[in-house]
Amino acid sequence: MPGDRMKLAIGRMERALTRIEQAVDALPEQPMPPLHNEKAIEALKALDALIGELKGAPHG
Repeated sequence: MPGDRMKLAIGRMERALTRIEQAVDALPEQPMPPLHNEKAIEALKALDALIGELKGAPHG
């Protein structure tokens, strides 16, 4: 069923993002150029919004 596959894919994406966040948190503190931080934050927010839209989209 397409809805079930989408739910599984979203779950995998969420778990992958959690692992990335944990890996980043474990890194030693090193300043990054602000431009890179801003772009990374934008990308993560966009991905989070997409996941939210997919979760709310009707399946079928």
